[in-house]
Amino acid sequence: MDQFELSLPQPAATRSSVTSLADVITRLDSAPALSVRRRRDLISALRTLSRLTNTELNAMPASPPSLRQIFGSASRAAGGLGKGRWNNIRSLSLAALKHAGVRTMARRARQPLASIWDDLRVLLPDAQFRYGLSRFMSFCGAEGITPEHVTAATFERFGVALQGESLAQKPQQVYRTACLLWNKATKEISGWPNLVVPVPSTSRRYAMFWGDFPPAFQADAEAFLTRLGSQDPFADDYAPSVRPGTVAMRRRQILQIATALARSEMPVEEITALAVLVTPANAKRVLRFFLDRAGGSSTKYLHQQAILLKTIARHWVKAPHNEIQDLTAFARNLAVKKGGMTDKNRARLRQFDNPANIAAMLNLPARVLAEVQRKDDGHRRSALRVMLAVAVELLTVAPMRIDNLTGLEPDRHFVRTRAGRSLTTHIVISAAETKNNTPYELELPADTERLISVYCTKYRPRVAPAPGPWLFPSERGERRSTVSFATTISRFILHETGIKMNVHLFRHLAVKLHLGAHPEDIETARRVLGHSSATTTLRAYADLKNASAFRRYDELIANMREQQSVSPPRRSRPRPGAPA
Repeated sequence: MDQFELSLPQPAATRSSVTSLADVITRLDSAPALSVRRRRDLISALRTLSRLTNTELNAMPASPPSLRQIFGSASRAAGGLGKGRWNNIRSLSLAALKHAGVRTMARRARQPLASIWDDLRVLLPDAQFRYGLSRFMSFCGAEGITPEHVTAATFERFGVALQGESLAQKPQQVYRTACLLWNKATKEISGWPNLVVPVPSTSRRYAMFWGDFPPAFQADAEAFLTRLGSQDPFADDYAPSVRPGTVAMRRRQILQIATALARSEMPVEEITALAVLVTPANAKRVLRFFLDRAGGSSTKYLHQQAILLKTIARHWVKAPHNEIQDLTAFARNLAVKKGGMTDKNRARLRQFDNPANIAAMLNLPARVLAEVQRKDDGHRRSALRVMLAVAVELLTVAPMRIDNLTGLEPDRHFVRTRAGRSLTTHIVISAAETKNNTPYELELPADTERLISVYCTKYRPRVAPAPGPWLFPSERGERRSTVSFATTISRFILHETGIKMNVHLFRHLAVKLHLGAHPEDIETARRVLGHSSATTTLRAYADLKNASAFRRYDELIANMREQQSVSPPRRSRPRPGAPA
């Protein structure tokens, strides 16, 4: 196994005559021990999964890992299911497999042995311990393993069961958390079994550190990065200076490229300058390393790495023309074709074909604020809930990119103007702060402004005692990480509504809603998204315009059929000699 991959035990392959969910239903139909109601509920759960995924039951594997993948990708909101019903379907589906003879991870045991674990559970000091060790303790109770007989092998079997017999969405994380908390309990809790177990690593980190490379390479890289951020306008090969964020990204990319070359059996001490990275032979080794990690298919980021190699060769190293041609060919071959939205985002956007999901999304911020105000416990978690509601509100009315969202500063980006008695607030983001160097400005709706005002006055100080300039500060008053904040927002939306929503999908949703009401008004969509060109908007959202076009065409056909059905029948001409 690769040393950078998770060292989680893998489940052994098992054979069973039950291979599909259709087989499971056949088994359930002939199970005499099941009551009529229980059989009906189990079968109904499986058929609901079939409907949600638009997949025939005989094409759905009867295994916990397969069900885990289905539950991880399917959206309960898209199927119009409430949280309670969704949880019931999860539980019933796993129970259906068990009744059909498929091995599943045992739930909490009720035998006398379980009381031994209950006695140990009482020693756990807080919910983190109780929740993190609950699955493992239930597993041991069901397997007949007492606390004093737990070994490292017990944890390994638990990891195998999580991976192959449970619906845990992140079995590796559940396994690792159980190991960590067990070791912590051994150290801190009196009366806990004296056993320390190995903790698996979940890191896929491959990058080395700058200090691992020769000083000459570090100096050359820093000189290149400094020039990127402060271009000489009178130089023969002048190019506009890039933003500090872009310089930081290039620094990460260069470190990754150098690491990839070192991981490809190039001695680190021989990587003495950027020129070493961009020779065609070394560039090919670097790009092959990234391609293998990506599963053999190019990605947008891999293409960017290839372009960076070509840029360094041409503008910094001044490599020979034939070498630049080779690097150009590499970048061209690794280019990812742009075809509008990805399949994943297109599927996620279908959730909003259901008006109930649109309503749930649009009403989420106001609903959350009202719930917190109605029953405010004064804790930071309530303030965080309001903060996330404000983030969702801003992404809805001003679908900006996540980097601009985390960088919002009320004193700098919110501009208030008075016209008579009315006071309006504009979000103003300069061109230097946007991805495409296009200024972004819009007037906030009154409801949004009130929501932000309540948040800033009452809840933002509870998020961070010293929030600094940021609208969405971290606990220490620093700017939030774009990646972690985007993930937190997605989890918040899923928990509150059942809708699976990534932050960038807000931009797609904005265009979907607008083009649905105004199919030909691409200019408004362009301005809302902050695109510099309508061509960019059209290329990205051609699918949505196609959907509107087909709806209008279908309406035309329906109207024509309706007209044909109500038109009076034509009188036939009488035959010659027939009576009038």
